[in-house]
Amino acid sequence: MMTTVPCDEAPLLKTTDGGVPPTRTKSSISRLSTAVLSFVVVLSGVVALDTSVAGGNITKHVFNLGGIEDFGFTGNWNPEVTFTLDASWISRVVRDENPGFFAHAYTEAYIVRHNYGNPNFFETWDAVPMTRVGLRKWQLITTEVNYEYGFALKNENGDWLREIGLWFATGGQPASPSIHMEECTVTFGFYKNRLVPQRHGEDNGPLDLANCFAACDIECVLPDAPPPMASLSAAQYTGGPTWGNDKIMCTLGSETRFDANETAFFINGGPLSIIECPYDIGPTRFPKLTIEVVFKLAPEFDPISSRGWIFGHDDGHYDRSFIISDSRFGGGIGSGIGSAYDSGAPTPTKGVWHHGLAVFQQGVTDGSYTALDGVISPNKATANNNEGLETFSVGGLAGTWSTPHSMVGWITYFNFYDGSLSEDQVEAMYVKNTPWP
Repeated sequence: MMTTVPCDEAPLLKTTDGGVPPTRTKSSISRLSTAVLSFVVVLSGVVALDTSVAGGNITKHVFNLGGIEDFGFTGNWNPEVTFTLDASWISRVVRDENPGFFAHAYTEAYIVRHNYGNPNFFETWDAVPMTRVGLRKWQLITTEVNYEYGFALKNENGDWLREIGLWFATGGQPASPSIHMEECTVTFGFYKNRLVPQRHGEDNGPLDLANCFAACDIECVLPDAPPPMASLSAAQYTGGPTWGNDKIMCTLGSETRFDANETAFFINGGPLSIIECPYDIGPTRFPKLTIEVVFKLAPEFDPISSRGWIFGHDDGHYDRSFIISDSRFGGGIGSGIGSAYDSGAPTPTKGVWHHGLAVFQQGVTDGSYTALDGVISPNKATANNNEGLETFSVGGLAGTWSTPHSMVGWITYFNFYDGSLSEDQVEAMYVKNTPWP
């Protein structure tokens, strides 16, 4: 049986200015493209679009819809659909096409939609908010999306990024990310959208749709990182005065407390709660080294009264360490590179898990830097480290200091990599190793 599907339904262009984009109606599509879109015929798994365009650029196009070529509207107006969005990794191509959006963390996700026969085409005001269920994952169970859809992200600056829209560049804007989603979108004229997978002849009961943002994968694929040389997770702790595995063994302080609710060690800011680990991380052994640590600051932590050297082996010569609040380093995160410098990065907020990372490349000009939650600090530095102590400490610096060099809060994970991580690997490790919430 042949099914005729109206083809005057097109999604909105993405916006990155936080505003409400214009509604795409039949008349506005005509003004944009001077096209007269007639109909789509779904027959034997092929969608044929008969389109006449001024100038004769397109007269007819047959679209191969990949894995969704036999989807269509079946008359089920309110299918129960569980949408799961994974935005843990977005391709470098999409990032490079939208640099302004990715200058800020994205913290909200929405479904933009055009229900069958509805005059509303993917408007921002009609977007359906999703519930955040992971560091970069969202979910929504709804009966209010029955036809074309796509996902939109919103960043902390209020900017929006849609994955669907025009599949060609126009007006100084790049093509929508849907240009990279050939196997999981339908093409109506000049637009690409996702389609709720209702099939003719099936009961189309509850549907479970999992998607990676701006990709056809069910889950996003993270870039690989080098294998860790030595890592410890608080989940490995089995009790007693030590914390370790076959690669590294650390000794807890007499006041170190394991918090089972957080699956982390609580550091109270004093020297007796600091954890010490006999492991040499000096530049002779490792000319290039990456330190990774996952932590949460308690509300009572005072970044003004403590220098916050929460991980390292410093003996007084600014040796390799990860720092969160030392005014000599600009007051925000930094790293011991043999001298003080301002990384230009902020002090971490309290009460949430953070991923800290410091890259050291001995003697390489601007080869050393820090990162907080996957974002590399604005200013890089040249490391010329001394050897430091042969034992590093977790939660603060060992020894006696006139000003505290410690934190108040939790440590759940640390790691070392032999070498320096790339920008993509830095962000991937943040996504992979940071707890939520």
